[in-house]
Order: sequence, then C-alpha cells, then structure tokens
Amino acid sequence: MKSPVITAVRVHHMEGALRERFGYSLNWIHARRSTMVEVRTDAGVTGWGEGSAGCAAAAAVGRPIFEIAGIREEGRVPSRNQRRRGAPTGPGLDMALWDAIGKALETPVCRLLGKVHRDRVEAYCTALYRKDWPDLAAGLAEEARDWVRRGYRCLKMKIGYDPVLDENIVAAVREAIGPEILLGVDSNCAYDSGTAVGLARRLEPYHLMWWEEPLLADDLEGFDRLRRETPIPIAAGETESADWLMANYVQPGRVDILQPDLENTGLSGFVELNHSCWLNRIRLVPHNWGSALRTAATLHAMAVCPPLTEALNPPRLLFEFDRTEHPYRDAVIRQTLDIDPADATVAVPMGPGLGVDVVEEAVAAFRTRLEEY
Repeated sequence: MKSPVITAVRVHHMEGALRERFGYSLNWIHARRSTMVEVRTDAGVTGWGEGSAGCAAAAAVGRPIFEIAGIREEGRVPSRNQRRRGAPTGPGLDMALWDAIGKALETPVCRLLGKVHRDRVEAYCTALYRKDWPDLAAGLAEEARDWVRRGYRCLKMKIGYDPVLDENIVAAVREAIGPEILLGVDSNCAYDSGTAVGLARRLEPYHLMWWEEPLLADDLEGFDRLRRETPIPIAAGETESADWLMANYVQPGRVDILQPDLENTGLSGFVELNHSCWLNRIRLVPHNWGSALRTAATLHAMAVCPPLTEALNPPRLLFEFDRTEHPYRDAVIRQTLDIDPADATVAVPMGPGLGVDVVEEAVAAFRTRLEEY
C-alpha cells in the first residue's frame, strides 16, 4: 500500500491541578503535566503519542509515515555533547508515528514491534507518596492495605526523606501487607553512594523487590559500589534516552533492572533496549507515569518482551501502573485500562495502532499551549 503522508504535527502541552498535593524526596506535586503529539496524514489516519516531538516535528511534515526510522534519525539533537549523551529523538513523535502506522495497516502496534509473547501484563501499583498526614507511617500502612485489597500483588512506595524515616515507613508498610506481597522502593536520586550503602543495610530485612533510583543517574561509580555492597536489586533508567541507557546501564551490566520510560525512549528506542536487555539478562520493567495513552503504548511494548530465562518460573514481567491522582489520565482515551483483580493483570488493547481512541475534547480541556507544524 502507499504510505500515508504527514500533513501536520500538533504538539499539545497539558496540565491539570491536583485536589490534594503529594510529595516525594525532591518536591511536592501540585499538578500533573504532559505533552501529547498528534500526527495527521493525507489518508485521514491520525496517530497519537505522549512525550516530546523533538527536533524532527517540522521536518516530518511531508514525509511518509513508513519512513519512521529516518525521521527518528533526523530528529537527533545535532549538538555533539548532547548526541554523546544520547538526547531523546522525539519520543512522542515516534510513538504517534507507530500509532498511525498500525492504524494504516489495521494492525496492533505490538505485532509490528516483534513477536507477541502475551496479551496481558501484570501491573505493579505505584502509590504511597508523602501526604500531609500527622503520622506518615500509619497513613502509608493503611493505604498499602487498601491497594492489596483491590487486588495488587506488587506495590512501590517512595523513600528518600532520610534513612531513619525511610526505614520506619518501609517497616510499617511491610508489616501491613505481609511477606507475600512484593514491595519496591523509589528514592528519586536522593542519596550519595555512601549514604545509600548504609541505608541499604537497614532495608535488607524487609525483602524488597528493588530499590529504584537510589543515586543520581550519572553516578556510575556509585551504582557499581552499591551493587557490590547490597543484595537488594538496583533499578534505574526512567529519565534517560535509549542510547544513553544502552551505553551506561545495559552493556556494562550496571543495574539489575532497567526502567526506561517511553516518554524518553519512544517505542523504537524501547525495542532496541528490549533486545539488548534480553541479550545481557537484565530485567526490563518500564517506568510509566503519564496518561492512559502512554499506558497503552507501554502495554504494547511489554507484549513483545521475551521471557528472561527458559525456566518454568521465570522472573515476573511487570509494568508500572500509576494510581496517584491524575486529573486527565483516564479522560484522554475512550477505553478503560484497569487490572483484573483476580491476577492484577491489564489487557493489551489489541485494536489497530495503540488500540485506543483519543478524546480530543479532553485533550483540549487540559491544554495550556498548542504548537502546530
């Protein structure tokens, strides 16, 4: 078939205020923000993605959507220093192009990305942030119990406040949910390696499934030191591009678990990381903290992740399901993405493209700025 040609790229900057603030190690969150990219074509096919449009947005107009690899390459930031760091190449535009290609071919995106290994993916619940509670440990313990009652078997909580408080709240949550529920922690780069080593020893008795972002992303020597000093699996990767993650985390085997975010890698970059992680036997558990559109894309990406081993009981394949307040997360698509409480899995939306329909009225309602190319 003849490839549809891009006639316009529209970049929607969005924001929604929260009813109640919540916090983590670096800041308090008062609003949720994201960028959605819309690609229109001469065939009437429209693709949607979440993340930046990058440098290639204007140059993409007039190009066939099937030239996605060339458009992505041209979108690389030309600065030598930024290229060395592997600057994102328009991940939102990349996602929108895959959505458009899938719709044009009437095929789910996952079937275009690789072999489909599953049509459902187990979700881990991201919640348990800092709140304005008089007793943080007690509040988090009760919240954790509630998520388990709703069917989740894996939870992730925020730490990074100080080592004593971190241990207190982890202990409270672990006691509340018992030993069978998986529990991960995320400190959002709060610590130096020396403090992190000490905190790791305090946290080891609580049998954590991972410690996410214990250090600044580029503290590579610190990551090496921490992995030598603790049996807690170390996870990182949400803020960086696919190129940077490949060179600094995957190939050196610097983390136990890689957590790329499609907002920074796009679907094309994720496919590259998926293959490299499998070759290097590094678990791939994507970060996902955006709208339901990004969740749909993440599910398609996870559908093509092969089992890490050939064992009868390989490591559990998980994806992040953010359950914190988000004013427009679910409003931007017509479909509902939620867990089956029987097994905490979410179905991959198997319609054409990303399998979801964007509600343009909702996008417009939360839009603060529009760029058109």
